[in-house]
Amino acid sequence: MQQILAAHQIPARIVDLGVASYLGAGSATALQVLPEDRPTASLLISPIEEEPESNS
Repeated sequence: MQQILAAHQIPARIVDLGVASYLGAGSATALQVLPEDRPTASLLISPIEEEPESNS
């Protein structure tokens, strides 16, 4: 995800949330972006919404 943002010149950093995971395989992390880049970053990393097929 960080690479997608970097490709669009949106600075981002990975932040360690410090919470142990359920299986003990690391800790939770989050991507942090500047407030003015948040709407664009959200659109870039969100899943693609597909149009429902119409039976015409």
